[in-house]
Amino acid sequence: LEQLQTDLPKVKAAALTVGWFGDDLRAGDCKIRPGIEQPDRSTVPFPWTVDGVERDDAYLISRTNEPPNYGGTPADQAVIEGIRALNAAGIAVTLSPFLFMDIPPGNGLSDPYGAAEQAAFPWRGRINVSRDKSASARSEIERFVGLDGDFGFRHFILHHARLARQAGGVEAILIGSEMVEMTRARDQNGRFPFAEALQSIAQEVRAIVGPAVKISYAADWTEYGAYAPSDSSGDVLFPLDDLWAEDAIDFIGVDWSPPASDWRY
Repeated sequence: LEQLQTDLPKVKAAALTVGWFGDDLRAGDCKIRPGIEQPDRSTVPFPWTVDGVERDDAYLISRTNEPPNYGGTPADQAVIEGIRALNAAGIAVTLSPFLFMDIPPGNGLSDPYGAAEQAAFPWRGRINVSRDKSASARSEIERFVGLDGDFGFRHFILHHARLARQAGGVEAILIGSEMVEMTRARDQNGRFPFAEALQSIAQEVRAIVGPAVKISYAADWTEYGAYAPSDSSGDVLFPLDDLWAEDAIDFIGVDWSPPASDWRY
């Protein structure tokens, strides 16, 4: 934070990204958990714990050769202190619960990147159902979303909403990002069950964080608007329209990474 303020003294807003880990590209089989880099590590001034999970019971992030393939999830107390420090510095916080994928061999990837014996790290936008336009699509999404407390997607988001409240509030919180295949998956009636679940989650987050905090979903730039399925139907669909119209949603969120300067120079 000190370095940020020294190098960029006019910064007034920052995204605080907190990573948890999914272990399967098959929506109905994917668990979302906080992860650690080392099973044995002493930390001060407080031990690592996330939502009641202590180091002995935490998900251990995969390794390739020796280093862990990701940095671990910060302790809840560290997230709370980080929010408070940013608020005290006059920097508006957007809290972004971020889903990394750490896939053991075989979990939805038969041959990950040509190396079946290694873990793989696909984009979370590839999590999907087994069959589009089916009753199974809805049931698989319901298992993925889960209930508060069972380490599915709903619990993942609501836990961070509770951290924001404990920290004294944030300017904004995201209820997910770039879940492209999931928001486009249809049930047997052509409805979009994950987009419906995001509406429900937004309402639950609102009840936790109160009216002052802005809430949105960070859609991929290819996802936020129209969707034309590659099924020869000729349909043009808008899976997220009801989410953007939801009263608990404050703005349309789009993840887009434009070049920072003109590449020709």
